[in-house]
Amino acid sequence: MTEFDGVIVGGGHNGLTCAAYLAKAGLSVAVVERNDEAGGGCTTQELTLPGFRHNTHSSYHFLEEGPVPGDLELQRYGLQYVYPETQHATIFRDGRAITVYTDPKRTAESLARFSRADADRWLELYERYAEAARGLMNGFLYSRPLPPPVLAEQIKGDLGRDLMSYMPLSLYEAVDRNFESEQVRVLFKSFLHAISIEDVPGTGGFFPRLLSRITRLGVPVGGAGNVASALRAVIEEHGGTVVTGAHVEQIMVDDGRATGVRLATGEVLGARRFVASSVDAPQTVRLAGPENFGAEITDKIENYKWAGHSLVTLHLALQEPPRYTAAEFEPDVDRAFLVVLGADDSEQLGRTFDQIHEGRLPDRLAGNGACPSLFDPSYAPDGKHVAFWWPWAPYDLDGDSANWDRRSEEVGERLLAEWTEYAPNLAGSVLGKRVFSPLDIERHCVNMVRGSHHVGAYEPSQLGGNRPVPEMGQYRTPIDGLYLCGASSHPGGSVSAAPGYNGANAIAEDLELDTWWTPVPAPRWSE
Repeated sequence: MTEFDGVIVGGGHNGLTCAAYLAKAGLSVAVVERNDEAGGGCTTQELTLPGFRHNTHSSYHFLEEGPVPGDLELQRYGLQYVYPETQHATIFRDGRAITVYTDPKRTAESLARFSRADADRWLELYERYAEAARGLMNGFLYSRPLPPPVLAEQIKGDLGRDLMSYMPLSLYEAVDRNFESEQVRVLFKSFLHAISIEDVPGTGGFFPRLLSRITRLGVPVGGAGNVASALRAVIEEHGGTVVTGAHVEQIMVDDGRATGVRLATGEVLGARRFVASSVDAPQTVRLAGPENFGAEITDKIENYKWAGHSLVTLHLALQEPPRYTAAEFEPDVDRAFLVVLGADDSEQLGRTFDQIHEGRLPDRLAGNGACPSLFDPSYAPDGKHVAFWWPWAPYDLDGDSANWDRRSEEVGERLLAEWTEYAPNLAGSVLGKRVFSPLDIERHCVNMVRGSHHVGAYEPSQLGGNRPVPEMGQYRTPIDGLYLCGASSHPGGSVSAAPGYNGANAIAEDLELDTWWTPVPAPRWSE
């Protein structure tokens, strides 16, 4: 048996973040990852042709909005971002488009072509949430969540009450109460669906959260895999170990305390002080033994909900980037980072998700995509490009997830045909293509069960201190020395590193470590 102070199960960016903070604090840590390469949702592969690099899961990052890159000096280890001036474009079938910029006034000009009132409202909301509430939002993401009753007692200031007023609303209600134009509404609803939000009561709070980040998405230079590479370099520089190609078969528990992990090979990695799991909570309970959690928690975990929709991605190796016909209406469409297409109004968007919930591929596919090589040429050989479109899709395609393998070529052709309606030049530009299905998402990241790319549904019973269940909503479990630090904990998925950061803070607090970092202050709701 090899012993460490702590062992972390799962080498996605959250597990690596947790390990990096604790390794730099002087603990001996080991990260165990089942794939041959660490990274999880931060992985870059040559999916189509040699030299063409594709991000398999995440491409839009707001990691640098939080404390992790600065604390860990990730730039020193090669992590860099480019922030496109034209952040987003939503394209409609009538040839029009809306563009969102890093400059909120330019965004207002684009919105005004659809509604002057919506443009004015945008500027009000941007000032309130992206500027005035920026620190509060960071505190919300990068601190342990308060239980809902305690949170409600602390909401005293105007801004806090305003934010809380969104909490009971559904996604669509939150958007509709602010904007009148159907096209503007679709823009914001699509963004929220893109981060795995469903139109159910209790998800409206994501609307102000989205607005606080909407103009700050970055392209990871060289690919999303560089996030994992930089974090791994920090761990190893401070004496930690990252073990890849090793499957954890069991989290070992002795007399109510986590003592290490057993690998599928039979090898044991002992943990003198803690075990942290960055895989999903249901998997963690299975690994540690349901009997160690009690019947009540086990029952709740068995009913943990996965997202009601997934993504099917068409990755392309291209001779030239997509050229959209909507550029005649708005030239900056061809310079946009995130491009949304496929839905023209809320009714059509709602119908798309109704069909997905029935297990069908929608009549008209809708979702977002990007051409990362426009902003970082290293994604492709000289003069060439990579692009992707990942429309929303069901996991059980026509009742059976295996249909994704059987119908991959057919689905790929349909994806390309519908994308080409908006960008006709794709017809003669494709050098190679690859479909990455909801089943592929689950195969590569086993914590993304049923293709749930944010590692679980977002609904009131799984938000904040309720995520994954209230009894484990503070990154701790009933097993002494066993912690959670993955996306099935607050605040959930996306490349923020917040669950890994918050998990490291919980461990440091319990072990009474002298932390070398200054924790992000909890949000001051009363102000």
